[in-house]
Amino acid sequence: MNTPLRFSKNGKFKIMICGDPHVKADLDTPLAIRKDFDTQALLKAALDETKPDLVVLMGDIISAKTVEEYRKCFMHYTRPIRERNIPLAYVNGNHDHDRQSNVSMDEMLSVFQEYENCVAFNATPEIENSINYYVNILSSDSDTPKQNLWFIDSNNLYPDSSISKYDCVHDDQIEWYEKTAAEFKEANGGKPLKSMLFQHIPVPEVYNFLRVAKPWELPVAVKGHGIRSDKYYVLREGIKGYMGEGPCTPCINNGQFASWKKTGDIVGAFFGHDHMNDFEGYVDGIYMAQNKLAGLFAYTDGCRCGVRLVTLNENDPHVFNSKMIRFKELGLSPTSLGPVTSWMSDRVSVNLTIARNVALVAGGVIAAGVITKKIIDKNRKDK
Repeated sequence: MNTPLRFSKNGKFKIMICGDPHVKADLDTPLAIRKDFDTQALLKAALDETKPDLVVLMGDIISAKTVEEYRKCFMHYTRPIRERNIPLAYVNGNHDHDRQSNVSMDEMLSVFQEYENCVAFNATPEIENSINYYVNILSSDSDTPKQNLWFIDSNNLYPDSSISKYDCVHDDQIEWYEKTAAEFKEANGGKPLKSMLFQHIPVPEVYNFLRVAKPWELPVAVKGHGIRSDKYYVLREGIKGYMGEGPCTPCINNGQFASWKKTGDIVGAFFGHDHMNDFEGYVDGIYMAQNKLAGLFAYTDGCRCGVRLVTLNENDPHVFNSKMIRFKELGLSPTSLGPVTSWMSDRVSVNLTIARNVALVAGGVIAAGVITKKIIDKNRKDK
């Protein structure tokens, strides 16, 4: 890391979050080249619009066959960040674990660290197959830590798929977090060092933002995941943002959220993983937000992919701003989407979802239902 993270003179610190880039090293088709062009256009425009103090990549970052391909793809994708000399952080996603990239996590970290302004490191080498770390943000006028950022590895698949598809943060990671947070608290005069947390797979508590859909709401509802797949959900009243798919959380709860409450330092938590979701809200006083895909490589939601800008306040960690900035809002026109999906607005997308679900519920178009199921199943596999 070149220089420490620090609040600016105006007491602000801006973080630009990029959900699940899913960048591919093989640009072997005209469509792949166009997707890369659009993804780069989004990144460049978002950086120029937000002028962040830190960029965070939310996992499922690069697919490559070798370390050399990974490095080449990393250098290409992150060029706009490196050219602007912006500090960079990341968390591992489930596909980073399952070797979609065919590169080990240690090798990935080494490539990231070749950029001198990368803040990532492995604070838990004793925890096998897991990279977790933290970065303090210093005061604008001293070297005193004012806030902290946690970067937590949410692992991959649960060992017993009959219990849960996705894994959770493990007990030894939680123990490390609590121990380190206690050290920060002691150094901070006995008060928790208020923190934001970033990880790929969301905690089960994000379902607190949802409620089971009423019968007449089924056309606009989404199917739950795993143990909740027998129900359809809508966002609760007052929850901001968009939900295009059921959150794919672990089907078990090992107490990570409860640990945050006990420790008392977590102000907000940010997640990737669910490409079409960007809803946000509070559970027991802790802000949580999902982040849409920041690119066009993987399945997405028309051209509504984008980034999230989080602006922290040096004087009050509970007073912060969080907003999504979408592809279209940056004045961009996608080259990798057809005219219909490029034009599609949130409302149009919802209306099409209504029409599809009505057809499924009514049983009027069996063939359409089969096609839709195949698309959904394929999308799930790509996550």
